[in-house]
Amino acid sequence: MLHSLGQIYPDLDIASHIIGEPITVSWESDPNFMGAFKNNLPGHYRYQRRLFGHFMQEALPERQRGIFLAGDDVSFTAGWAEGAVTTALNAVWGTVAHLGGESSPGNPGPGDRWSELAPITLD
Repeated sequence: MLHSLGQIYPDLDIASHIIGEPITVSWESDPNFMGAFKNNLPGHYRYQRRLFGHFMQEALPERQRGIFLAGDDVSFTAGWAEGAVTTALNAVWGTVAHLGGESSPGNPGPGDRWSELAPITLD
């Protein structure tokens, strides 16, 4: 990777900034690994609802607000581009709400309709 980055950024000495031995973390080492796209069902992973709905932060303590995640691993159906896009839109809505903004009344965002469209809570 350092060689490739050196080709792209020849005037930047990235290697001099490495202070420890690089490690690789792979989802393939997860004991419940289910393939490249996980082949999971919506809500299959026990923390998915919490991850997917984290952009709704009004119930969180103030010190835990203001960080918004997006990507296929935060999605309710992890591993797919649709979920990555959905969570990006959720994160944008959460950021706007966090900064005091709001959706246009005629075009509600995901947080405006969360109570009616959120994934159900499973026991």
